[in-house]
Amino acid sequence: DNKAIAARIAALRYAGHDLLSSPPVGFRSPERFCGEYETRPVYGYDDCFPTVDPCLYPGEEYQCRDHGELCWHQWHTEIIGTSLICSTDCHHPSVNFKRKLTFEGNSIRWHFEVTSLSEEKSVFLHVMHALIPQRKITGIEIPECRNIFDEIKSEETGLKSSAEVGEHLLAFQPGSFGMYLLKEIADGFVKLKFSNGIKLELRFDHILFPTLGIWWNNGGYPEGGQLRTECAFEPIPGTCSDLSKSFRDGVYLSVEPGKTVVWEIMWTVT
Repeated sequence: DNKAIAARIAALRYAGHDLLSSPPVGFRSPERFCGEYETRPVYGYDDCFPTVDPCLYPGEEYQCRDHGELCWHQWHTEIIGTSLICSTDCHHPSVNFKRKLTFEGNSIRWHFEVTSLSEEKSVFLHVMHALIPQRKITGIEIPECRNIFDEIKSEETGLKSSAEVGEHLLAFQPGSFGMYLLKEIADGFVKLKFSNGIKLELRFDHILFPTLGIWWNNGGYPEGGQLRTECAFEPIPGTCSDLSKSFRDGVYLSVEPGKTVVWEIMWTVT
């Protein structure tokens, strides 16, 4: 019927290898509350919009949901040629959100559109929440940045370069996890090598997305729940994962009444 709840991407395969994490077996919610997002199976790809962290929508008393609004919505889906198009209306902010995946040989073009349905300017963050199998990654290249921030501990990491970040992540011990923000990145790319020989390169506009978020979970989260091994490399159009904080910092995306804003992110697999 061309409708889907959340329009999650459950699998994204290249040459028989899935680039995304798989559905958990026998899902159960964590024993302690870890946020609304964790009350559903966490895997694959979701769109986080208009925030990742739950927060008050700027200028309103509306509480934006954990990991955004869209993963709880019903979406319209259609296939046109080599493109998969998914769209849904969001109420806070009042916009139509569209994600168009176009498969071009060994590349995937992620095209996003936000169209205003409001009489006022709407502000938002959008984060691609693509969970990747963490244990299969053997090499990481990421851009240099102004500083490297530990979002969980709310402090500087002490890491001095992108190479140090890569080494730090690959050395994570089982049972540990972290969320890092590379702020004011010098370029918009991520290059990953996998143990099966596949390489994945992400390309994005670092002016539009000045922060690179890195989620790295080596079976340490959620504590006491169903432990997962996963990671995500997330271009963020703000200073952090929280829309309200990014809004106060003056770094966010917006769309004027009656207008549409668009952006694209490329994935290339070899």
